[in-house]
Amino acid sequence: MSGSFPLTPSPSAIKIQSLAPTRVSVSHSLRRSTRTTGAQRWVVTADWEGLTRSQFAPIQAFVIAQRGQWDSFSMVLPGHKAPQGVASGTPLVSGASQSGRTLVTKGWSASVNGILKAGDFIGITGQTKVYMVTSDANSDASGNATLNIEPALMAVPTDGAALTVRNVPFTLALASDTIEMGVQPPVLYNFSLSLVEAF
Repeated sequence: MSGSFPLTPSPSAIKIQSLAPTRVSVSHSLRRSTRTTGAQRWVVTADWEGLTRSQFAPIQAFVIAQRGQWDSFSMVLPGHKAPQGVASGTPLVSGASQSGRTLVTKGWSASVNGILKAGDFIGITGQTKVYMVTSDANSDASGNATLNIEPALMAVPTDGAALTVRNVPFTLALASDTIEMGVQPPVLYNFSLSLVEAF
């Protein structure tokens, strides 16, 4: 991994997509059948408009240094640095051998409604995959909270592994080997970048 993406200046717009491949077939009777492997990754599109050469140069240099899709890097998404929930305490994974779409956690501030909110991102120490909380979560009197997440856990987290709930880093790579930028007089740069989660 080659460091953190430079986010000064911040993109003028960011689009976040969830890619969850599903095989769908429809029979002659129009019955729909679906199959999924449970795979999922985030896709990020970032746009910059009207940058001067000095503003654009560090971004351009970082992107070119990725050598197309070869390398990966981390990025904290602007607009998603802080969770919507209270997110107080020192959250940890609670229990070994967890799997599926729920994550039992501990170490939160006790008895807080909305300790995390639907749409908050979380990271788990030891994994580069980023998960989204899919429903509001509350902590109990002991500081425990069960989180509903998507996708399902892609690796078994270690008991006691720390959760990242602020400035969650996405591990990303370029979605293409070709990089294109627009230049308009008097040398202002417009740039769009498509990134895919790499884990």
